[in-house]
Amino acid sequence: MRYVGVGRETSFGNPTTPVRYLDPLSVSIAADKEPILRRGIGVRWPVDKAPGNVVVSGDVEFPANPEIIGDFLLMLLGKVETSQPDPTGAPTVYTHTFKPCGVGEAPPTYTIEIGLDSAARRITSAILESMSLELAPGEYVSATASILAQKEDSAEVRSPSFPTARDWHSGDVSAVLGGQEVELRALSLEVNNNPSSDHHVIGSRYLPRHELGELEITGSMDVKFMDRDHLDRFLNDEETSLTITLTGDEIEGGLGYQLKLELPRIVYSAWSGDVDSPGAIIQSIDFAAIKPGSDEILKATLTNTVSEY
Repeated sequence: MRYVGVGRETSFGNPTTPVRYLDPLSVSIAADKEPILRRGIGVRWPVDKAPGNVVVSGDVEFPANPEIIGDFLLMLLGKVETSQPDPTGAPTVYTHTFKPCGVGEAPPTYTIEIGLDSAARRITSAILESMSLELAPGEYVSATASILAQKEDSAEVRSPSFPTARDWHSGDVSAVLGGQEVELRALSLEVNNNPSSDHHVIGSRYLPRHELGELEITGSMDVKFMDRDHLDRFLNDEETSLTITLTGDEIEGGLGYQLKLELPRIVYSAWSGDVDSPGAIIQSIDFAAIKPGSDEILKATLTNTVSEY
């Protein structure tokens, strides 16, 4: 059976058993272990080799699911606080608030297992280099997680149990820009940790830890041209805010599966409005997030039935 399983590790370099599984759209994770080649001056070709440093990286693309996406948000951002909004009226509903790591911090690592029919691969101590969300009318919301990990080994083939909650689709999405709901034709959002992949140390072929670089949050959106508001905001270098909400089925007590992504401060980095037909003019807007003075640059609030990540 083909699957991807994820499980949070207790410490770096110590693999664990997956606790949640997903049916991905695609998987392209590979271990790069370039051998060390020895050369001399007497011949033109290598004469010996030694094992080289190992870097494991690649992508997992999957439908955005209310249960499994929390693990990827934790691998990406690093901090989570969990609470119960209504323990009496909705005892199985939990709210998880994810926030980014600061300088010198790193997300908790995960073991990722990939089932390939009669064989399985185990990826140890993975975090996310980046994750992107793609939203388009008439489509399921898709996520692409770019993995950076310590090593790869073989694993036993498991019998996975996939999430029972349905995946989010375009009909579940709403967006609020500058306090006003906006009609979007398309939206993409990428969060990039820019981690180092070349900080190997003497005595080991494997990364000793994860070291994050600058956090970049960028995106783009297509909006029907109704007035000059977006164009003027771009020309005048004005800031605004963006909140994206995905709302699925009700769980209980009036509370449902939901993901809210809040960007309190964004600035437009590019604007275009090409005219090539008598139809509607569509504005294409690129944006980047900036940290406010008293809040997080990004806050992701996930509501589901998972008690702990």
